[in-house]
Amino acid sequence: MIAIGIIRKPHGVRGEASIEPWTNSIDRFIDVRAVTLVSPDESKTRDVTIDAARIHGDRALLKFSGFETPEEVDDIRGWTVEIPDSQAKKLEDDEYFLHDLVGMKLVDVDGRERGVVSDAYEGGGGTLLEVTRDGRKFEVPFATEICTKIDREAKTIVVNLPEGLDDLSS
Repeated sequence: MIAIGIIRKPHGVRGEASIEPWTNSIDRFIDVRAVTLVSPDESKTRDVTIDAARIHGDRALLKFSGFETPEEVDDIRGWTVEIPDSQAKKLEDDEYFLHDLVGMKLVDVDGRERGVVSDAYEGGGGTLLEVTRDGRKFEVPFATEICTKIDREAKTIVVNLPEGLDDLSS
């Protein structure tokens, strides 16, 4: 499953939900109908149909089947809106889903392993990779100057790390 957004709050009085998109293409919400809602702790899921979708600024407003009041939508605040991998948009060669980067090994140009991506997320300055090495973590900007080659098949990212970025001695 791929999370394409998160429910932030009810909108209006008829049971619409304001969705923060986690996709570069907000129009994606207009194209999908069947989605799975997943609770923040991932212990509960609910398969629902999107009856109506519209764009409102930088958010998507969705009307889920079976949700008629703001209170019902408030009960699912913080849940993610997810679709099966098979419905994901097709990527260009230089595009990646963040979840696909998790588990990839970072290696430098000399082939030395520099860690494994344990998380990938949008930060204030762009996409960041959380890298784990020897039980410790550090962040690496997911930028072309640093992540110079990505091999999906080999599950590796060749990196040119700035000096000291992965210094775990402190």
